[in-house]
Amino acid sequence: MKGKLFFSVLLFPFILFAQGKRAIRIYGVTAESLSSFYLEIEQDKNKVKVSYKIPDSLSSKMRYDPDYISLNKEPRSYSIEESSGIFSQQYTDRLINILKRHYIYTTDSLLFSKSENRGYAKMIDKVINVEKQKDERSIIDGTSIRLDISHGKLIKTIQVHSPDAGSNPLIAQFITETFDLFRKGKNDNYLTSKRTSAY
Repeated sequence: MKGKLFFSVLLFPFILFAQGKRAIRIYGVTAESLSSFYLEIEQDKNKVKVSYKIPDSLSSKMRYDPDYISLNKEPRSYSIEESSGIFSQQYTDRLINILKRHYIYTTDSLLFSKSENRGYAKMIDKVINVEKQKDERSIIDGTSIRLDISHGKLIKTIQVHSPDAGSNPLIAQFITETFDLFRKGKNDNYLTSKRTSAY
């Protein structure tokens, strides 16, 4: 009995740690140029871990991928939403999954305490609580941004198109500041504006 109680006491803090963990995964893809980026932000009680994946090259094998061939055969009504003129979420999601299989990535990550950058930690809170928004702009050649947000039982997906200071300023600022953590903190010259879709 004492052994079981001791095990429960040890396990309890780890359960609390898991419940308190937050994650924001951001996928950016420009369908016209087939360029993309991936960001992952994880936060627990005291720490923040940020990672990125940027494609260096696209395998020539992609053109023979059955899913890619099938996607290119879909009618325009499948890929473009008539009401807004932007790429549909189902088209973008399928394209992202295909690109994941054929891109060769450069990756990096960094870990810091929340107290080191309280402003960024507060921005994570705002993004976690952001409401879904309807994007009515027609940006066929823009960048489709998808955020997968999880915090405890909260799991939601938000998709916006080419967010900037005029539309979805919070998301645009969050993406830019996330990349800037590497540019400024690690002097990362790899993250050019072209590679990060101007963020």
